[in-house]
Amino acid sequence: MARKTIKINFEANQEHQVLAIQSTVNLFEGFSKVENDFSMGDDTVPNIGPYEMLDEEWLFDNLLAVQKQNELVEDMFLNFDDGFQLMGYDSWRYPYYTCEMETGTGKTYVYLRTIHELRKNYGWGKFIIIVPSVAIYEGVVKTFDITKSHFGGLYDQETIHLTKYSGKNISKLRGFSSSSSVEVMVMTIDAFNKTTNVIYKPTEKLQGEKLPYEYIQETRPILILDESQKYLTSTSKEALRTLNPLFALKYSATPTERGKTREDNRELMNRFYRLTPVDAFKQNLVKKIEVIGVTEQNNFNSNQLAFALNEGKSGYGLGVHARLVIIKNGEPKEEVLSLKKGDNLYEKTNNENYKGLEIASIDKANGLVIFTNEERYQVADGGEVTLSQEEIFRIQIEETIKAHMVKQKQLLSKGVKVLSLFFIDKVANYVESDGLIKRLFDEAFNKVKQQFPFYQGWEASDVREGYFAKKTSKNKPDEYVDTRIEKKTKKEKELERVAYNLIMKEKEKLLNFDEKKSFIFAHSALREGWDNPNVFQICTLNTAVSENRKRQEIGRGLRICVDQTGNRVWDEGVNVLTVVANESYESYCEQLQTDYRETGDVAPPAPSNAKKHLAKRNNEIFNSKEFKQFWLKLCQASTYDINIDEPKLIKDCTNKLNSESYPEPNIVVVKGRFVMTKFVLTLKGINNGVIALEILKTDTDGQEVNIKRNFKKGDDIAKMAKDDRLKGFKIVDFKEDGEFSEIVFGDRGILRMDETITFTSEKGQKGDPQLKQQAQSTYPVFNFIERAAEATLLKKITLLEIFKSLRKDIKERIFKNPEGFTAVFIKTIKEVLADHIAAKVKYTLTNTVMDYDAEEIFPEKRKFPQKELVDGTDWALYDQVQIDSDIERRFVEYKLNEDSEVICYFKFPNQFKISLPKIIGNYNPDWGIIRWDENHKLKLELVRETKGNVNPNLLQWPNEKRKIKCAIEHFNLTGVDYKQIVGDEVKWW
Repeated sequence: MARKTIKINFEANQEHQVLAIQSTVNLFEGFSKVENDFSMGDDTVPNIGPYEMLDEEWLFDNLLAVQKQNELVEDMFLNFDDGFQLMGYDSWRYPYYTCEMETGTGKTYVYLRTIHELRKNYGWGKFIIIVPSVAIYEGVVKTFDITKSHFGGLYDQETIHLTKYSGKNISKLRGFSSSSSVEVMVMTIDAFNKTTNVIYKPTEKLQGEKLPYEYIQETRPILILDESQKYLTSTSKEALRTLNPLFALKYSATPTERGKTREDNRELMNRFYRLTPVDAFKQNLVKKIEVIGVTEQNNFNSNQLAFALNEGKSGYGLGVHARLVIIKNGEPKEEVLSLKKGDNLYEKTNNENYKGLEIASIDKANGLVIFTNEERYQVADGGEVTLSQEEIFRIQIEETIKAHMVKQKQLLSKGVKVLSLFFIDKVANYVESDGLIKRLFDEAFNKVKQQFPFYQGWEASDVREGYFAKKTSKNKPDEYVDTRIEKKTKKEKELERVAYNLIMKEKEKLLNFDEKKSFIFAHSALREGWDNPNVFQICTLNTAVSENRKRQEIGRGLRICVDQTGNRVWDEGVNVLTVVANESYESYCEQLQTDYRETGDVAPPAPSNAKKHLAKRNNEIFNSKEFKQFWLKLCQASTYDINIDEPKLIKDCTNKLNSESYPEPNIVVVKGRFVMTKFVLTLKGINNGVIALEILKTDTDGQEVNIKRNFKKGDDIAKMAKDDRLKGFKIVDFKEDGEFSEIVFGDRGILRMDETITFTSEKGQKGDPQLKQQAQSTYPVFNFIERAAEATLLKKITLLEIFKSLRKDIKERIFKNPEGFTAVFIKTIKEVLADHIAAKVKYTLTNTVMDYDAEEIFPEKRKFPQKELVDGTDWALYDQVQIDSDIERRFVEYKLNEDSEVICYFKFPNQFKISLPKIIGNYNPDWGIIRWDENHKLKLELVRETKGNVNPNLLQWPNEKRKIKCAIEHFNLTGVDYKQIVGDEVKWW
């Protein structure tokens, strides 16, 4: 029986698409329609006559009208691209316009239909679609093919011809220029951004004196720039000008013009339509997102190398991001570092496993990191798959297959075939006969399918397929090409095209239930250009540091799904994309939000320095006899002696280590939705110091909360609204002036009457965790005694004695997790040692003064973070006082500021430190105070430490207790009264 071909049906009346198309048409309202019988020499049929130009004032008026209709900020002027061309010494000037649409909402459909509308309304017939890559090239061609009959029905079957430009079919330029039909040409930017391109050279395939590109120039084409943010280099701009465009329409989900500020960016765009990610999610135009994060905890034993190329900052040069295990204070931690040529990995990480590894060079063209010892690492391939990573891959694959089969069971009755997409960074892990990923998939599929009758009769090989660029040679095994390598030969470019073409042709075939293949494996380099509406799961199986943006990854599966008739299924509960990532759920959500934030206007407003006053010193107090005498006492230096009872230390360390919990590596799976919440803050009015604010919260799941309440100066909105996402919105000042009233937030700038501050955040969502134990394995033990000696400064023989004294079962734990055991070993010994030192330290005065110049440490004017300031009084050293907690705020406002017996008070600056043993860390006191006693006869010189509890044993951190113990010893010698207080005591002095 012949297999039915599913044809994707397109809807002509989707409101967001119709609005984008009509907005484009309205940019040129009033233009007289071009008659098709106009032609130039050599029968060129242009969009407009050779000497005609579009009136700039008229274009700007139209742009403003469209921006106003679409509720966008209206530009101050119309921007043009203006400058020299790539060929010759001519210059060209043309206007451009930006249409911003979120991935998956039909951007390609919109611009293809816009071509028809511009033809219908204005008679224009020459269009060139510029794309940045082979993938997008193939995607555009595919969309053109599958929308042709749809558009034919809407536009009276008007002939529209597509030219797929390449250097091989240069002769087609004559037909493009002379045709009176609608001509659309698709070109990659690489086809014409170098003077050596075929398009700029004479050829026998085109008779006459004209060079190939001049055929295009004479048509005055309309440029459609797909992924327009890719064409911002000076070379790209010169190449585009060389085509002599009438104007350009830019389409992107992430537009930017590289202005110095966000505002500059927006003003450089001529943006006339915008559909943000939040809009797309809220309107259910794309799938919702669910994330399953699969990560390993407590295992830093592998020390593998994993890289991603990084262009680096200006002046930094080509570099790599490297995921490495660093050792800090004896404890391991995995971090991603930026490295460049000449960097020594051991020096950067203090990890002995990287000794001898210094970067000799970075080969961007071939994706290699080369070390001075001649070791070479292929960036795209990532590191070797360790035992624990294999377990992570296994769980990821199993979770993906489960999610796939559950979704298919749910959607079977709706006629929707479910697809899953796997991104892998090392193709060999799939294509080789014993490929790890293929083996893990087959095992997991055979295990999970037992619970799902739909799949029970199928083999794993029936349902999976890999799409990779493949080089086939006679009598040789197939060779797979890494499509991420920058400098490809013509042959490699053609292989890449074939790979993408294959996955495009399979697009509709994969939607059919008759086709068993439903699990697709592709290279991590697969980015824009390919998607399939029925991808419901995306699984990232990477050992390399991911250089893909999260938005690129999810973009392959954001579209609304289709059924067996090719119609979209708009059920909100159905359209959920599950991402199975080998990183934590929280990390994935945060990075995805960062992607949205960096490329859109959804970021919180940048911190503002508006109205940030400098704190002024009270010179009357500063120059007073009382303050000078007090400061002299405070600066008395002391020294200390440490006596350690070594047998007791060994015994205490052993006892504590025998009762400690030692981490065993385990794999954590956390599942949760990715939800973006949009916040809109509006100032409604200020009356007698009462500030009326409205806080509207809407999220991409359709929830909406509107808070209307009153605040006053000093209120922290995050605390009062019990929402950490509002951090920084603390009211530090206000101006009450009717309709000109305004408030100042500590970190979020000024908010004026009836204006808004808008931002989005992914925070506040919680995943559902499940613990999965890692397969048991052992690791070689390194010299952990030497590392502990460096971290604790104890003798190696002492540390060895501690280890030998441990119970046998505790010592054996080192083989299961050497790094985890060592981290606990060092941390516990440091804590016991610090307690011993604090208990036995003896202080003596030195008859010297600490080198703290009062004029330097208390400058005439001082800058503090505004969110941490309260007003001082006449007896405060500064007119504004820094506070670090609510306890300090209450102490200042209700004790120090209201106590007329206080002569002087100040907060110790951070640079003032009392010397303490290194393992405890130097001590910065809280408050210096001079006060009369209750009889107003004796001047008390006080240092007060404000803590949440007066009992040192109940403080949050053990080290606070140690510091206070040492501080008591020091201040007893100086004659300054020192005490720890809560701050609300009646008699705090």
